[in-house]
Amino acid sequence: MNIIKERGIWIVTVLIIISGMYYWTVVDSSRVEEMVSLEITDNMLKGDVNEWSEYYNRIEKKWIGTSKHVRTLQDETHDHYKIYESKVDSINNAFDRIDYKVDQINETLTDRLDDLSSDLESLSEEFATFKRATQRSARKTAKNIESILDELKSLKDKIEEEK
Repeated sequence: MNIIKERGIWIVTVLIIISGMYYWTVVDSSRVEEMVSLEITDNMLKGDVNEWSEYYNRIEKKWIGTSKHVRTLQDETHDHYKIYESKVDSINNAFDRIDYKVDQINETLTDRLDDLSSDLESLSEEFATFKRATQRSARKTAKNIESILDELKSLKDKIEEEK
């Protein structure tokens, strides 16, 4: 039994050695070739990844620059709005002052026109009164002249009668 055992151990050992040799020559060489091809494709992929990373970095820098530019434009726009609002406020104040002055002038003109109307009415009344007085005076004068003429006529008639 010992001999069978020893022979079995030798057969198993030889099989293990043969399988190790097969693995080392056939399987390991194909694995090495596969690893070499993987290394080459990894380098290609690294190039693709690097290229993609470069594109990504460029785009990211572009977006950062664009966002800074947009921020600058927003700040400028806000500044323009502030300046515009201050100008509009000052223009509104100027219009309010002008409106107030126009109202004052309007009130002054209205008062002066009212005074002028009253003066014109007063003058018109005075003129009417003067006209009536003048007409009365003219009528009196006309009557006086008529009476003087009548008296002259009567005197003339008397003188002619006496002659």
